[in-house]
Amino acid sequence: MKYLLAFTVFALPVLAQEVDLSDPALIATGQQAFLDYCSACHGEEALGENGPDIQGSILKDVRQAVKGIDQMPEIWLEDGEPEAITAFLMSLNPKVAEIKLRLEAAKRN
Repeated sequence: MKYLLAFTVFALPVLAQEVDLSDPALIATGQQAFLDYCSACHGEEALGENGPDIQGSILKDVRQAVKGIDQMPEIWLEDGEPEAITAFLMSLNPKVAEIKLRLEAAKRN
């Protein structure tokens, strides 16, 4: 729970709008979107199979990735899906997500 609270505190400045990344419904929506779009390459738990381990990815990572990077093709996501996928990925590895969010916050200051 401590890490979920950290998501909310550190993620809000990164998000264009306020999104509660610890919301179980958002995480479940993100998991389904991840399974639909991403799991073929990254595995069901985002640990990497044909693609890299992306557990703990933050919104910036997701937004860059869906534009297509390296061998990953561009992916079209519906409104709210990048945030939902981010919530799911952050829930898989809260410590990595928190570190990334702190680094992003430090870059802005």
